[in-house]
Amino acid sequence: MDDKINQAADGLRKASRVRVIEPADTPVSDSRRRLLRAALNGVALPTAAYCLLGNTPRQAEAAEAATLHPASPGTTGRVVRDFRDPYIELLRLLHQAAEVEHALMIQYLYGSFSLKPAYAQVAGFGAPNSNDLLGVAIMEMQHLGKVNQLLVALGAAPTLIREDFPYEPEIYPFRFNLEPLSRQSLAKYVWTEAPIGATNVRNAKTAEDRKFCEELNVALGSATRPNYVGSLYDAVIGSVQELMATHDRQLPDLEPWVEALRKIKEDGEVGHYQFFRRVFLGTHEGFGSGPNVWSVLPTDARYPSFALPVNPTAYVGHDNEIRDPAAQGLAWLGDLHYWVLLSLLSTGYKQGSQEHIALARGHMMGPFWSLARKLSAMGSGMPFDPLSLGYAPGATREANSRLLSRLLSEADAVEKQLGALLPSDFPTDFCRTTQSALLDLESKSKTACAPSLPWDDGLA
Repeated sequence: MDDKINQAADGLRKASRVRVIEPADTPVSDSRRRLLRAALNGVALPTAAYCLLGNTPRQAEAAEAATLHPASPGTTGRVVRDFRDPYIELLRLLHQAAEVEHALMIQYLYGSFSLKPAYAQVAGFGAPNSNDLLGVAIMEMQHLGKVNQLLVALGAAPTLIREDFPYEPEIYPFRFNLEPLSRQSLAKYVWTEAPIGATNVRNAKTAEDRKFCEELNVALGSATRPNYVGSLYDAVIGSVQELMATHDRQLPDLEPWVEALRKIKEDGEVGHYQFFRRVFLGTHEGFGSGPNVWSVLPTDARYPSFALPVNPTAYVGHDNEIRDPAAQGLAWLGDLHYWVLLSLLSTGYKQGSQEHIALARGHMMGPFWSLARKLSAMGSGMPFDPLSLGYAPGATREANSRLLSRLLSEADAVEKQLGALLPSDFPTDFCRTTQSALLDLESKSKTACAPSLPWDDGLA
């Protein structure tokens, strides 16, 4: 009996990740009950497990009936559910959605930085839109902001972590990789942003669609097909609507959030999907009217991207460490600005402060962008290293402010040390300007009421 319970517990852990399933998976993964039936020799785990915890069979069956989030009308992807309580389940899904948005954002940024100057129209110039890589990445940052603002509105802490290690294949769309833009990386991006079924050759309605689906499958090769981000948002929307139905008066008005979440899903399944499809096919206007740019060898000068390293790091002694001293110094400074902007975002989301969010965007589009382009030209790449202590580790608001100030001082000191190695367009004294702005904000916060949460505002 103990062995069966242990087997069941192992099965439950394996089934407790967010995993998008398609109709073809249904015989195996349709519900946690079906997943675990074999492990318990015919005893459905939710019923058995809840009974072991003292619940009645009726309660157990009710919980089991809710093991899957219903998909939005017109879709077939579903996400495995963990918690019966819709509030806990929603927080879980939002944390994972934030991690996904963060991971996608920096992978798209790395791809944008990897493009050669001749393809600047594809790389982008800094405005949020669905027609260039930087624009799509900024939209992912806006999505990250919306998800975090909803977390805060629900009384939870924002999250700025992203998938790093170990890889959890049932949460993330695909294995995280900072890599130069290629047909293979684009195939992953196209697939994960696509509406369910759009990449299935059996659903192709035109010869062009069929050719696209066939080429996409060739580029992906034998690798496991990525998950669909849209299905994760179907689950989030379902949890919001379920929570609304409880009429809990302690909750904020969630109705506006349903539309905001649908807009995030639409951004991906329409604008981002179509953009990545055109870049994958080589038909984006930024490539010109010549032959398919992806048909030339990566060593050819006409190939769109630099041969940047995969998953570089500025941490000394780690795998894939950047060895060139100049590039390593610039990459470490880039990391510092990355951590500063994430700390600013965390503070902005918690306090409902658009001023902090604007400062974060300034670091991204100023010193961070300058360093990233310089590193790409040097044949290196911006590492986007994670900060192990997190971006708001202090026990109090004041402690977090001190940490942010120290990070800014650290970055300022490294800038002075690098001196002439800095890019020609690098904005000097940026850290001190930010520190001054933060002091002004702190002074105002002590003499005024805390700002209300901007539930409908993002990084627009």
